[in-house]
Amino acid sequence: MEKLTGITVLELIDKAVIDLYRLQFADSAHSRYCKGFREFASYCENNEIVLYDEDTAASYLLTRFDVDVTDLKRTLTKKQLDARCTLRLLDDVYQFGYARRNHHRDYRMPRAYDELLENYIAKCENDGNSAGTRKVKRLKLREFFVFLQGNGIALDQLTSADISDFMVTLTGFSRVTISIYVSALRCFLQYLHEIGALKTDLSPTVPSPRLYAEESIPETWTTSELQTLLLSIDRTGGVGKRDYAMILLAAMLGMRVGDICNLRFENFDWHRKLITYTQQKTGKANTLPILPVVMDALVDYLKNGRVETESKNIFVHHTPPYTEFQSSGGPSLQLKKYMSRAGLVVKNRKAMHSLRHTLASYLLSNRTPLMVIQNAMGHDVPVTTLGYTKTDIPSLRECSLSYGEEAVHNG
Repeated sequence: MEKLTGITVLELIDKAVIDLYRLQFADSAHSRYCKGFREFASYCENNEIVLYDEDTAASYLLTRFDVDVTDLKRTLTKKQLDARCTLRLLDDVYQFGYARRNHHRDYRMPRAYDELLENYIAKCENDGNSAGTRKVKRLKLREFFVFLQGNGIALDQLTSADISDFMVTLTGFSRVTISIYVSALRCFLQYLHEIGALKTDLSPTVPSPRLYAEESIPETWTTSELQTLLLSIDRTGGVGKRDYAMILLAAMLGMRVGDICNLRFENFDWHRKLITYTQQKTGKANTLPILPVVMDALVDYLKNGRVETESKNIFVHHTPPYTEFQSSGGPSLQLKKYMSRAGLVVKNRKAMHSLRHTLASYLLSNRTPLMVIQNAMGHDVPVTTLGYTKTDIPSLRECSLSYGEEAVHNG
């Protein structure tokens, strides 16, 4: 894949606008990007810049805002964020020949691949893949299909060079994230060969980054950070009561955010104070005790905060039509909002998931048996839990947790 060297700024903008239509951006997003393009074009004209190169966008952003808006740890204004997104899209077209979406939820599935993808996902389900695994494969393959469409590559003419070019577009992602793409792509390419859509099995040609055990473990929270976070939540309204309960389920019980979003009334045994649910990631049942502080938060939300809705899910949106959460994005955004309000640095944490890992590290620091932690975390094998022994943090809660094997177990 070669850069569009020698392309003028106006030619690059024209190509970017075409990609806005191809990717079916919403009208509001289309207008926002085009406004950014006009502002950038005006800057280039005033500074007699004709050709685009790697430094053009960076110079524009620095000149306009007098700050390094490419610093992902810096808190930016909406205007700065919009400008950065606009120039990032232009740079993608320059680097890769087509525009990439920065969030998987924005990808629109190219219709030419609809049937193929559905047939593949159905096979994955028959092979025993969990709903969570199928969802991840669907999202990553959508990006691959958008890449093929954007570069005019026919699937039956796919080559190892094309796959290499796609992997280049993942530049900037962590090695852990790239490994997820690699796994999804290899399985799909094997499927294409099995059904005769590809004459050659290209799965071995997908490069994979080397991973280290501690890379997949996100940062954890200190006691002070967790207390500061919880105090920042305004629990006088329904949204605050909901978010407080969800965060406690992650921090005190170690539940995955997707499982928290999927909790229904039938998952709760209020008399025995237990939660029994099927894990989205593994498809296996897990049972956890409802600790007193979690029970208090749940009861407060259900009695005094939850909106009236036909949804059977415990946690729902508090804006019409009051439906359940479709992804973990909503709760994660809420958590980051509270972090910002509390003056906490987001850093590189996968926010909600870091609370889960914090519990595992806390239990280990208190010499809780590994098998008990494995059960509490819902891990299939002890080796997954062993990864947490590489973290060394102080206790997160003053109260002690009693995760006995009778209270916490896999169903």
